[in-house]
Amino acid sequence: MSFYPPTLVQPSPPERARAASLRFSGNTEPFIVMPLVLLFCIYAGYRNADFWSGLNWQLLLQPLAEAGLVSIGMMFVIATGGIDLSAGSIVGVAAVMMGIGTHHGWPVWAMEFAALATGAACGAFNGILIGWLRLSPILATLGTMILFSGLGLALSSGASFAGFPDGLLWWNDATLLGIPVEFLVFVVVIALAVVLLHATLWGRYVIAIGSNHEAARYSGYPVRLSLFAVYSFQGLLCGGAAVLLTARLASARADMGQGLMLMAIAAVVLGGAPIAGGSASVLGTVTGVSAFYIVQNGLLLLGVPAFVQYALTSALLLVAVGLGNLLRGRGEEER
Repeated sequence: MSFYPPTLVQPSPPERARAASLRFSGNTEPFIVMPLVLLFCIYAGYRNADFWSGLNWQLLLQPLAEAGLVSIGMMFVIATGGIDLSAGSIVGVAAVMMGIGTHHGWPVWAMEFAALATGAACGAFNGILIGWLRLSPILATLGTMILFSGLGLALSSGASFAGFPDGLLWWNDATLLGIPVEFLVFVVVIALAVVLLHATLWGRYVIAIGSNHEAARYSGYPVRLSLFAVYSFQGLLCGGAAVLLTARLASARADMGQGLMLMAIAAVVLGGAPIAGGSASVLGTVTGVSAFYIVQNGLLLLGVPAFVQYALTSALLLVAVGLGNLLRGRGEEER
């Protein structure tokens, strides 16, 4: 089956090869980030032996998995040329639903289902606003960010929930061969994302919509349904992140996911995906979110103040994106 719509002129084989080369070589940020992070790991391990300890990496992989779920969903959103500013608020309201379930004595499976369903419903609402009503993604999700935050605060009366059952806290304690189960869930989602992006028509639709929204529409692609699915999937992953985050902290409150939204956007950009859409990299996104958490963990062990941590991780983002853009520009000039 040809990737190109029948209404468009088929490019010649040399043009196809050239386009494939551009798409492959354009994502240079991960290959810049990985050596930088490796050098930092060597330095942090030299300064503090605890950095390479198994316990430290277990503690590191748990929050990485939570942010990773949101980042994978954000990758699909940004690939369509959109943005989801409400991701952190979705995590918060999904966590609040689990807290309400605990307060009313729900079984663990019902609380987890409530979090996933709440996340998916919030994402679906975003999908309706953006896909069917054609609202601007940044304006729509800015509005729903405030809406979902207010909903979470209203449902919780501004308080936090505690006293979760051991069956839920199991997510934080369980390991398999020394690897936290939370991280294994993230690995499964990574594999699912690879399949969805590279082996399904939906993945092609996502990239086509981000490359040229109107062309995808005129080519007969199901743009509305695809956008609805993208934002629903993002909401579902936010609900999953709420389950893992609540289990790790043993508490839930409406604002507990606010930091995850900015982290997810930064991870996708650091992974080399253009904010304008039309491209996505699962490897790049995983590299981006891992880099942030590894660097922050190392800086914490080195006793670096919090404000310096934020400055250095921001510098990592700017250096990687800047060098990536520079290398892409030179590559295009050489062609």
